Amino acid sequence: MFYYKNWEDFCSWVVNSGVKTCTAEESLSLDGIERKYIILKHDIETNVSHALKLAQIEHNNGINGTYYVQAYLLESEENIKMLSMIRDMGHEVSYHYDVLDANNGDYAKAEKEFDKWLNLFDSLGFKFKTICQHGNPVKKRIGYSSNRDFFRNEGIKSRHDNLVDIVVNYSEHVLDPYIYISDAGYMWKHITEPETNDLNPKSKIIKIGNFDNLRSYISKSECSIILSTHPHRWLESPIKIKFKIYVFRVVRSSAKILQRLPLVKTLLNKFYFLAKKI
Repeated sequence: MFYYKNWEDFCSWVVNSGVKTCTAEESLSLDGIERKYIILKHDIETNVSHALKLAQIEHNNGINGTYYVQAYLLESEENIKMLSMIRDMGHEVSYHYDVLDANNGDYAKAEKEFDKWLNLFDSLGFKFKTICQHGNPVKKRIGYSSNRDFFRNEGIKSRHDNLVDIVVNYSEHVLDPYIYISDAGYMWKHITEPETNDLNPKSKIIKIGNFDNLRSYISKSECSIILSTHPHRWLESPIKIKFKIYVFRVVRSSAKILQRLPLVKTLLNKFYFLAKKI
């Protein structure tokens, strides 16, 4: 399902549907006349080249998307070159932060790291008004719920009041209702409480399924849509993507079982950042 030809077909369908598309930043200034819009949101956690392919497909269809980038990727000149190409197509290139997890819940250290990376984005010419937190599924947390708590902190939020986190407090800055759809787990899913589902393990997730179902779901919705993808999981070949999905599900199932063992749980927590590779 997650191969480039499907994204080409989907982008073409979006354009032909007549629904407005915009970046996350652009959505903040809509005046309410546009009653429904779609934001194509991409979390770049590795493999910037895959994101570039999605960006080119969108550009060919006259669509500008939003690309949230993990900061360590800016340490590569080749990645910076590709991200600059994405920006120059008209896409929003912004920060996909996980500083609270990286600093084990220490807000002072997390904010210092956050500011460091913001300055790097700025020095490289990436200007933005929205950001997005990153979730780490096997991270063990003590004293905080997730990376979302970083921007829930009133002191931090007030010191960065020029920024809006599209997961944490986006609803405070837009006029109309929206729904959040993600490709997490290699399946389209409607996350019904995107701003707070880390605090509520019983929050509802509606499985949508494949692209046909996704198009139908979007068509029937009267709300705007944030459609979130992970570009590193997308490939050229349907056969390769099917194999990758199989590997992902085996690894995920094994991790859930192994997490019951204290030693393995400690190791998974120590190397939590490797989960972004699958």
